[in-house]
Amino acid sequence: MKRLVASTLMLASVIAAYSQGQINFSTRVLSSPVGTVNAPIYGPQVGDPFGHLNGQHTTNGGSINYTGPLLAGTGFTAGLYGGPANSGRFDLLSTATFRTAANLLGYVTPPAVPLVSVATVPIGAMGTFELRVWDNRLNTVSDWAAVMADPSIPRGQSGAFSPPFPLGGTIPGQQPITPPNLAGLTSFNIAPVPEPSVVALGVLGLGALLLRRRK
Repeated sequence: MKRLVASTLMLASVIAAYSQGQINFSTRVLSSPVGTVNAPIYGPQVGDPFGHLNGQHTTNGGSINYTGPLLAGTGFTAGLYGGPANSGRFDLLSTATFRTAANLLGYVTPPAVPLVSVATVPIGAMGTFELRVWDNRLNTVSDWAAVMADPSIPRGQSGAFSPPFPLGGTIPGQQPITPPNLAGLTSFNIAPVPEPSVVALGVLGLGALLLRRRK
């Protein structure tokens, strides 16, 4: 009886593992039948340290002029979050740091296993994703909750995007589906969030300027 229960549990775990859809965690795939992505990530804007921008750079087919440096190295963490399409659910799927080669600055270093499983999305179903990036302060900031608790930590996020391809994988006896790329992801920059006192001072300064103009 115990052997039967153990075998049943093992079979269930194998089926569950096979049923999880996969997506390719890379921010640079320039040619592929399952979507392309070209989304380097930038540091804080020069002259606007609290500014958060999202969209493709003017040099990459967009309208955003990023002036901050391209992110590089292990001092920054990129977390890929995702869940079922249009569910509003974003679970952490995998993390990565950034490349250091001169021609690949701003792009994540794909994890050792770039095909990331999405436990809540079965093979063949659609998913929604978000990329979140932060300064990990020499690997002392390990998760998004810690980032949200400290406004001084530079951070940024892509916003939700849904690749127009189903999640991939292989189920025994069925035709394999190629895992899609992060199609729909665009560039953004990281920056700290101003403290409430800084915002209040800015409002007071703007008010004083308007009063002066009226006089």
